[in-house]
Amino acid sequence: MPTILLTTLNARYFHSSFGLRYLLANMGDLQARTTIQEFIITQRPLDIAEAILATQPRIIGFGVYTV
Repeated sequence: MPTILLTTLNARYFHSSFGLRYLLANMGDLQARTTIQEFIITQRPLDIAEAILATQPRIIGFGVYTV
């Protein structure tokens, strides 16, 4: 199981977060213990929370943006 989870909400399935991939690429020694999970805004919040918690991460990083 990953120690660090990087996650975000995307507007559509075909969108992907460049920022999370940039962070993952620069995690250094922690990269092997880091994973990315992406969700879309139409998913139920409970489903998202359950998916995040199922990985049992010690650290969660949320990618956010403003419009």
